[in-house]
Amino acid sequence: ERDKRINIFFEGAKLQQIKRAQTDFIIMTLGGPSEFVGRSLEDIHKVLQMNDYHLDCFMQNLSRALRDVGAEQDAVDESTVVLEALRKRILAAHYGKH
Repeated sequence: ERDKRINIFFEGAKLQQIKRAQTDFIIMTLGGPSEFVGRSLEDIHKVLQMNDYHLDCFMQNLSRALRDVGAEQDAVDESTVVLEALRKRILAAHYGKH
C-alpha cells in the first residue's frame, strides 16, 4: 500500500528506476552485495523539498518492510541507525534553508 504522506516523491515514469536505485543504495549502505553508482544523496534530494517529517515516514515504512520480510528486530534497529546517520546528507537542501 502506498503511503499518502510521501507518495508524491515516488510518482511518475521513473518509478521503477527510483525503486531499483533506492534498493541498490540501501543494500550497499547496509553492507550488502550492491555497487550503487548513482548521484549523490544531496543531488538526488535537493529538488524534492523533503523535510524531517517525510524522512521519518520513509524510515517507518522501511522498518515495517524489513520486519515484513522476516528481519529480526536487532537487524531492523541496526539498519535504522545506519540509515539515520545519512539524514543530514539526504536533507541538506532543507537544512540549508534555515
